[in-house]
Amino acid sequence: MAEPTVHTTEIPGLLVIRLGVQHNDDGWFKEGWHRAKMTALGLPDFDPVQYNVTHVVARGITRGFLAEPWDRIVGMNHGRALGAWVDLREGAGFGRTFTIDLNPSVAVFVPRGVATGHQVLEDDSTFTYLMEQHWTPEGRGRASTVDLFDPALGIEWPIGREHAIVAHRDTLNPPLAHAEPMRPRRTLVAGTETRLGRAMLGAFPGADGVTTAELAPRAATPVDLSAYDVLINAHGDTATGIPQPPARTDDWVDASERANRLADVARRHHMRYVHISADPVFERSAPAHDEYGVLSLSDTHGQGLAAGELIAATVPRSLVIRTGWVMGREGSFVEAMAVAARRGESPRVISDRYGRLTFADQLATGITHLLDRGASSGTYNITGDGQVVSWVDIARRVFEMSGADPRLVLGVRAPADGPPDAAVLELELVKSTGYRPGNSWLMLADRLPHPAERPRPFVVEAPPATLEDGGGDDDGRKPFKVLFVCTANICRSAYADVVANAATPDGIEFASAGTRALVGHAIDPPMAEEIERGDHGAHRARQLTRTMIEEADLVLAMASDHRRWILDEWPNLGRKAYVIGYVARAMASVPREVTLDTLVDHLWRHRSADPRDDVADPYRRGPVAMKTAADQIDGAMDVITRGLTELAARAR
Repeated sequence: MAEPTVHTTEIPGLLVIRLGVQHNDDGWFKEGWHRAKMTALGLPDFDPVQYNVTHVVARGITRGFLAEPWDRIVGMNHGRALGAWVDLREGAGFGRTFTIDLNPSVAVFVPRGVATGHQVLEDDSTFTYLMEQHWTPEGRGRASTVDLFDPALGIEWPIGREHAIVAHRDTLNPPLAHAEPMRPRRTLVAGTETRLGRAMLGAFPGADGVTTAELAPRAATPVDLSAYDVLINAHGDTATGIPQPPARTDDWVDASERANRLADVARRHHMRYVHISADPVFERSAPAHDEYGVLSLSDTHGQGLAAGELIAATVPRSLVIRTGWVMGREGSFVEAMAVAARRGESPRVISDRYGRLTFADQLATGITHLLDRGASSGTYNITGDGQVVSWVDIARRVFEMSGADPRLVLGVRAPADGPPDAAVLELELVKSTGYRPGNSWLMLADRLPHPAERPRPFVVEAPPATLEDGGGDDDGRKPFKVLFVCTANICRSAYADVVANAATPDGIEFASAGTRALVGHAIDPPMAEEIERGDHGAHRARQLTRTMIEEADLVLAMASDHRRWILDEWPNLGRKAYVIGYVARAMASVPREVTLDTLVDHLWRHRSADPRDDVADPYRRGPVAMKTAADQIDGAMDVITRGLTELAARAR
C-alpha cells in the first residue's frame, strides 16, 4: 500500500493529505487517520474527539463558506466534489483561497478560522469530518462566513450559481468585504471561586473565568473550550497582613486532583498551561529564592504547591509562575487599609513578615510577556520589584498617602498558627526575557482606590467604638443593623440607605456598601434626583468588608450577583445575605412567632429565588432606568421597614 503524503497550500496551515488507497478485489482500503505517520510528515499533532459523516444524494449541492473555531480533517468515503477554502483569520492572508478536487484518496487538514465550502459533483457522495473539538452551539455561533459566489474570491465552481443547489442559510452569507474575521483564541482563567482567581481574571483584558468545578469531567454545564488557547490555573488565596485564624488549606490530595484535572484539560485541548504558585514557602531560608528553590513539604500549603507544580511540568510548553503578596482590584490588603484610613480606624497589622507587593496586573503583564515571546517551559518568578518591606510598612504608607496618621496602624507579631512565612523571590530570570515588573513600592500611590491629591493633616484619634464597647439603645438593647449592598455603592444601595434612614424606624439602623465601591464618591446625581425624602448629601461610597458583614444583622443585596459575591467571599456569613426582593416577599407575611432575633433563620429556612427580586443596575442607563430602580426599592422598603418596625416593637 502506498504511504500517505502531506502537501502545503497557499493558505498557511491548510494541508492536503494524499492518502495511500489500496485497491483490492473486493473494494479498497485506506488509513484515513494515522497519527504517527501523518505528524511525522508535518501534520499538527491532531487529537480528534468527534467523527462526523455526511451523505449527499444529489449532484450540484453546494455548501459553505463556514470557518469553525476548531481544527478538522475533511475527507470523502465515496463520490467526488470540489473542495474550496477561504482564509478568514485576521492578518495579511485574510481572503486567500484554495481549491482541490476531493475524492476518497484526498483529505484536507483545515486549521481553525479557515472557511470550508464544497460542491458535490457525483450523486450519493459521502463526506467525513474528523474534529479536534466537540461540536457545540456556542462554537458554531462563533463561526465566520463568506458568500460562496462572491466574485472577489475568484473561485470557479463547475456548476454555476444559477444551477447550484444552495441552502437558504448559505445565501445569507456576506461578501468578503463585509466578512467578520475569526476572532483569535482567548485566555481562560480557572479558579474564580478563589480570591486569586478573581484577581487574575480582572487583570487579563478579554479573558473569561470559570471555577475549577466547571472543568470537571462530568460538570453539569460543560465549558466550550474551542474559544481558548491559554488556560491559567489561578486557584488560590491572596495574602493579607491582617492577623486572622488559619484558613483551611487544601491538602496535597485535593490540590493534586484539581491540578491534574486542569492539566489534563490543557493537554487534551493543546492549550498553553500556566500554573500560578502563590506565596511559596521553601525548605531552606534565604534572603531571596531563585526558580530552583525547593518548596517546603512541612505544611499543607507547601505540599499543595509542590503537587501542582509537578503536575504542571507534565504538560507540554507549560509555565509555572511563582509569585507572592498578590493584590487584586477588589478586596485586597491595600484597599482594606485605604478604607481603614478614611474611616479613621486603627487596624492591627503583622509587622514581622517581609516581602514585595505584586499587583495583579503586573503579574498578568508578565505572564502575557512570556506567552507572547514563546518562553520555554519551566518555572519563572514574577513579583513586583523594589524594596522588601513588611505588612505594617505597607499599611502605614497607605495611611500616609490617604492623609491619615500612620501611627494609627498597630504592628503585631504574626500568629504562631497562622499561614507560613512566604519568601522573597529573585527576578533575574524573568528580567532576562525582557520583562521589567516595575517597582511596586513606588507604584503604591497610584494603586489606592482613590489616592488623595494632597495629604490631609494628621489627626490622632482613639479607635472607633465597637459593639463590645456597650453601644446601643437606652434600654440596653443593641439596634438591629441592616446593610444594603450593590456594586459601586453610588446608585441602588446608596438610594436605599438614604431613603431607609429618612424613615427613622425605632431600633433599626441602616448602612450601605459596595462590592466594588467607588470609595468616597457621592450618590450618582441622576439617582439623587429620585430621592423625595432624606438627605443624600452626606453619603459617601464605602467598600464592603468582612467586618461590615459581621456587624450587620441582615444584609440586603440589590441583586443576586451581589449575594453570590458575598457567599463566595465569606461563605460562613452567607446566612445573613438575601436579595432585597425576596426579603420583601417574605416580610409581607411573617408569622407571629418570628422575632428580630429569629428573622434571619426564618428567611434562611424559607429562601427562594425569583429573577424579579433583583433591582436592575440603572447606572448610566438613563432616567427611566433610575426611576424604575427607585420605585422597585421604594416598594420593597415599604414592606421591609414596616415589618422590621413591628418586630422591633414586639422586642420591646
